[in-house]
Order: sequence, then C-alpha cells, then structure tokens
Amino acid sequence: MTSSNVQTKHPLGRPPDSASDPVSDRLLHAAKELFSNYEYRAVSIRQIAALAGVNTAMVHYYFGDKAGLYRNMMEKVSLPVEDALRKIAARDDLSITEFIRVWMRAMYDNPWYPVFILKEGVLGQGPIHQFTSTRLGEVMAPALRKALENDRQNGRLRKELDLKLVAMSLVSLQTYPFLVRPLLEKSLGISFDQDQFDTLCNHTTDIFLHGVLEYEEKPGSLV
Repeated sequence: MTSSNVQTKHPLGRPPDSASDPVSDRLLHAAKELFSNYEYRAVSIRQIAALAGVNTAMVHYYFGDKAGLYRNMMEKVSLPVEDALRKIAARDDLSITEFIRVWMRAMYDNPWYPVFILKEGVLGQGPIHQFTSTRLGEVMAPALRKALENDRQNGRLRKELDLKLVAMSLVSLQTYPFLVRPLLEKSLGISFDQDQFDTLCNHTTDIFLHGVLEYEEKPGSLV
C-alpha cells in the first residue's frame, strides 16, 4: 500500500473508544517502541503483537490492520501537544516566553512526539508524513504567529527582523534538544529530568530573547 493510499483510505481521526482497553493500550505502547526505532515498513504486525504479549488477531480486532494501529498510535502521541497549542493560540495576550514554555512542556511530557515528528515530518519515513507535516503546521503556526506578532506590537521584538526567520530560529532552538535528547544526555551530560525542566526552559527563553554575547556596541552590529 502506498503512502497516498494510506492517507486517502485512512484519514487520521481520534482513537476509537477501544483505545482505552488494556489490550489496545499494550498494542499502542508496543507500536510506539517499534515504530520509533525502525521504519514503518520494517515493522510487522507479528512483531508488535509479540512485544505486546498478545495474539496477532488482536491487532485486527482493535485497529483493522497495521496502518490503522499506526494512525491511532500517532493520534495518541499527537493530541496532547496539539491540544496545548490550540489552547494558547486562542489567547490574545500570548507572548514568546509563554509559547516557549508551553511548547517545551509538551515536548517534555510527550517524549514520543518529537521522535515521530522527526521520522514523519522531516525524514518522511512514515506512511502519513505529508498529513503529519500539514497538521503540525496548522496547529503550531497560529500560536507561534500570534506570540511573535504580540511581542512585536508590544515593543519586545526588533521591528527589522523577518518574522518567518525568527519563527524558524525559535522552533529550532526549542525543539532540537528533544530530537537529539539521548545524544545530549550522553555526550554533554545534560539532564532532562523533571527538576531540570525549568532550567532548560528558562535558558532557551533567555538565549532566544537576549543572545549569548556581551555587546559593546549596539546589538546586531558585527565586531
């Protein structure tokens, strides 16, 4: 089945009620473990069922097929992040500082999400990568745009900056640590435990808003 067929025949939707069943929960968790470590095409229903400790018939019973299980897994992983972004996008007083905290909190609380955004949206390894990229843009862009525009109107953001480039820099700065979390933990000894979340979030906000250099001249000039 091609990616386009998956997207056409199986549009992403909220998980069925059966997704709260203990057996389906085990299947969804097994799917996250396997799909996060291997490409979609390399993972079989038999492997998922074996890791979940159930018969392969349970995959068909709860989700129809591998594509259905994958869609429901992606939905379960994505919804908490998307709901948080939609909530702040409705606020008229949203600032960059608040956007950073909400986004990084969502990444921290849902560590599977950045993994699948990388695999689906960036590497295009999953069967619904086009849909995933579009959907992320639709829920993230309104909140990010409002935060940037509000800070510019309130004089907290330099007027000469291109907001699209600012958005790119901000998304990169606050998302990258979660995409390469194992590498940072191992090579730099950076902790991602709960106690360090506020430190990481405050550091990201400070670096984005104030930079790292002490300027003798006006910020923005080249030394």
